[in-house]
Amino acid sequence: MLKHFVADEYVKSVFEVDLHKLKQQGKKVILTDLDNTLVGTNVALPTPEIITFLNQAKELGFEVIIVSNNNQERVSTFAKDLSIVAHHKSLKPLTIKLRRVLKNHQKSEVVMMGDQLMTDVLVSKRLGLYTILVEPIVLSADESSTKFNRKLERYVVSQLKKRNLPIPTYLDKQ
Repeated sequence: MLKHFVADEYVKSVFEVDLHKLKQQGKKVILTDLDNTLVGTNVALPTPEIITFLNQAKELGFEVIIVSNNNQERVSTFAKDLSIVAHHKSLKPLTIKLRRVLKNHQKSEVVMMGDQLMTDVLVSKRLGLYTILVEPIVLSADESSTKFNRKLERYVVSQLKKRNLPIPTYLDKQ
């Protein structure tokens, strides 16, 4: 079960993701979480840097899809001017909604980026996707459900450490 919490890559921010390398690996679709992955939870609209990153991904031929557990208003407001598909209430770590999102895609062509072991990495691994764990942008602004997940995350990290499985530096400090 612990293998479901080990990402394929760990990065400090989405800006460290090597889009060219992903393209060379045959990836065509980027699923990305929103809050604390692309922007902080209190940032309503995409920053210029995120717009540039998403445009670079699209220029390389990636289909970018936001998959967020947040509500419709939050997700649609953020994605309104991005010309990308965005799904709210994705129910991560459950796979049901993401299976629907991916029904026309081969799993080997999909990468998932997110900031949480308990939602993003777990759902991604359960679906058999390439997974990139991004260091959360702002931990102090987490909602209560996310704070609970962060506590579970600390336990999982302790178990990963005991088995000498790879964990990102920021989680090693917990």
